[in-house]
Amino acid sequence: MARLLFIHGTMTRYDTDYLRGFVTIRDRLHAWLPQIQVDKFPWGEYWGAEMNPRFLSIPGAEERDAPLVLGVSPDAAAAMPDPTVALWGMLYTDPYAELRLLAAIQPVEPVATSRLWPSLQDLAAAELPADLSALLLQGGIAATFPLALQRMLALSSDVDPTLYATLNAIPATQEDGYRSALVRALIATAMNLALADGVYPLLYCDAVLRDAIAERLAQLLAGEQPVLGGLRDWLTFLPATALTEMVLRPFRIELTKAILGFLGDILTYQLRRQAIQQAIAAQIGTRPTVLLAHSLGGIACLDLLLSQPALRQHVPLVITAGSQVGVMHEIGALGTLGAAQSEPTRLPADFPPWLNFYDQGDMLGFQASTVFGGTIRDVALSSGQPFPHAHNAYWTNDLLWEHVAAAIERPDAISVQLR
Repeated sequence: MARLLFIHGTMTRYDTDYLRGFVTIRDRLHAWLPQIQVDKFPWGEYWGAEMNPRFLSIPGAEERDAPLVLGVSPDAAAAMPDPTVALWGMLYTDPYAELRLLAAIQPVEPVATSRLWPSLQDLAAAELPADLSALLLQGGIAATFPLALQRMLALSSDVDPTLYATLNAIPATQEDGYRSALVRALIATAMNLALADGVYPLLYCDAVLRDAIAERLAQLLAGEQPVLGGLRDWLTFLPATALTEMVLRPFRIELTKAILGFLGDILTYQLRRQAIQQAIAAQIGTRPTVLLAHSLGGIACLDLLLSQPALRQHVPLVITAGSQVGVMHEIGALGTLGAAQSEPTRLPADFPPWLNFYDQGDMLGFQASTVFGGTIRDVALSSGQPFPHAHNAYWTNDLLWEHVAAAIERPDAISVQLR
């Protein structure tokens, strides 16, 4: 059996996040193919772009300290394939945004005592159930979840008077919606705290695990009843005129950082393409090697196989995820090919079978079979994560590994869709 070589993409360096991602790839693949050898090549550590992580050249970056609250218009909400992705995208930026919007749009009728707030206090005072602790540990927020809980309980009339008054006066008729929002706020806060500590929690890549934690927390707050609610109707109430101020402008900083990080490695690759390709070719050698490439890594691998035809006999299969190869060819930015024409560009007859994954929520992931002709299969995935986190969420998707394992065992059959 051929070995597998992982070629990473943009904004990746040899650090704990890279190593954790590689371990996920190795373990997920070994669950299907226990005997296969899985290797890595962290090219970005040697040839990647140098970026200033403060990004002080972005207008407003030095002033951004206010919490972000955003929304979408009715038309935009109707067009979203999964509105919970937009919700979590908002919460990743401001964990309390959903609670504040609920308080503003659906004010509570004050009661003498709220059952929800005492249940939150009980959760903080007691030892967490073993199953929940295991989920928090797996998700990478076991260390920060207690602090997130304490921060919520520490809300006072001085910190956020409206929210404080609301959370202490929720009647039973409105508990479900607020309970769900509380749970999501706790998880998003714990994720943000982990990021502040230099840890990238797995929950940014694994929406299924994130939602399992939310469901378990909701059960605890409701006395073990399965009551986690979905997205609130207030998402469709916000006016479309708020988009520029509430979404586009506040997100300029975050989106620009992602775009600059992406373009930085793209530009550096153009300058150092030959050295990077030679290094990847040396990693392949003459051993049968399946190439698994993420993002810019897919461009590097395609460039390599097109510019060094003799190498193709050693590569039985190419797998790309979140790759920009298709769109780069369409705009004429691939070094080995000109711009795409009206008909798909035929790849050489001996070009390896190509399995390409993309996620509708990943703005850096594109189709390949619509641009290139050959033995190519595009597979659409859905991570349930908003961009940019969707770009890094491929490796926790079971469907991806089902396709990968089948293609490694029979590369000549990838033109047959499994689903």
